[in-house]
Amino acid sequence: MPLLSLAMRAIGMALAAAVLLSVFPPPMRAAGDNWPQWRGPSGRGVSETTGFPAEWAPDRNIAWKTAIAGRGHSSPVVWNDRIFLTSSIEGAHVPEHKAPDHLGYDLRPGYLHPDSVGVEYRNALTVVALDAPTGRIVWQRTAFDGLMYDNRHRKNTYASSTPVTDGRLVYAYFEAAGLYAYDFDGTLVWKASLGNIAKGGMGPGTSPILFDDLVIVQADQEMGAGSAMVAFDKRTGKEVWRTTRTTRRSWATPLIVDANGRVELVASGAEMVAGYDPHTGQQLWRSRGTESHPIPSAVAGLGLVFFTAGSQAKRAMAVRPGGSGDVSASAIVWSYRKGTAYVPSPILHGDYLYLMTDTGLMTCLDAATGVVRYEGGRPPVPATFTSSLVAYGDRLLMTSEDGDTFVIKAGPVHEVLRTNSVGEPVYASLALANRTIYIRGDKHLFAIR
Repeated sequence: MPLLSLAMRAIGMALAAAVLLSVFPPPMRAAGDNWPQWRGPSGRGVSETTGFPAEWAPDRNIAWKTAIAGRGHSSPVVWNDRIFLTSSIEGAHVPEHKAPDHLGYDLRPGYLHPDSVGVEYRNALTVVALDAPTGRIVWQRTAFDGLMYDNRHRKNTYASSTPVTDGRLVYAYFEAAGLYAYDFDGTLVWKASLGNIAKGGMGPGTSPILFDDLVIVQADQEMGAGSAMVAFDKRTGKEVWRTTRTTRRSWATPLIVDANGRVELVASGAEMVAGYDPHTGQQLWRSRGTESHPIPSAVAGLGLVFFTAGSQAKRAMAVRPGGSGDVSASAIVWSYRKGTAYVPSPILHGDYLYLMTDTGLMTCLDAATGVVRYEGGRPPVPATFTSSLVAYGDRLLMTSEDGDTFVIKAGPVHEVLRTNSVGEPVYASLALANRTIYIRGDKHLFAIR
């Protein structure tokens, strides 16, 4: 009887495991070069693999290009043979629908940015899955179809937040329109609302990240009222923790870092930059902020976190995580006050931190000390940039709004090695996976291999 009882118990446990796996099947084996979130595996914009093509043009080394309906500045994310991105398809005009009133920097109502547009149109917000080898659209789902809560900048879109995937589900964030989780077959598993989020009529941009069993979003808005860091159970969509922030609207994506064995969630902000316990949301430390709108995302390495901003003030600074309380006087290792961008994020590659302006002027700093290695490295032609830098091997890739990608030699001397183009405007950042460079253009997704 004891042996029979043990056998029956084992069978029962196996059946229970099978039921659980049918609900949450294990992820496909993660290829070493998956690109599962904004700026890749660690949020740094760097691929640890090589084998990417050195050159391309509309008639050379483009394996496929697939038309994507609507507009979106979200980057593609890649897990094995599946690619995900989001888009916004503008619909009917509803002129009576108005954006909320915004506070100006003087905290008075009535602020209206001259480039705010879009709230008077319906939008269908979609999640698109493609087959990586062929570019075939596997499925497309409409997460939300209706009127937007707030305006967007005329250059921005309502699908500018990059999704994130763990190989089981893909999580798409549309800020005021909600957070959505789909399985790899396109079935909606859950959706969650963070309430109305307004950002001065400039639109969305912050991307979700994953930590353990949590999906975490930085939901800063307006002049600080209602700002929060929020974590959801990635399996169910249930809110796990919420930490109030007092920082004004931001578009930067938070980052998970290792601070001498302590895992921290670090977040940029104009009034403060801060580190949180990602398990609970408890603020661990804070320091003075970027002063300007925090649109670029932070990068980390060499025991430091690098924050930048470039709207009202140009500012880059290196902060040592791992502290407690207000560390403004002790944790800022160095700062630099020029060369930063309004939109594109910097990149840390090897021993160097690379900054770029919105016109593509590059600065190379020794990441540990802030010592300038070069300033004012120019692209070969005048251009404007929204896409952030990515890197692999000894190459940096910077892609202009004209769709030109300038291949820069990594290191302390600025050298442009090549200019490539997809022949179409590009605003999204590139993804590097499967020895393929994925470029989301204004109308198409391109696979370069």
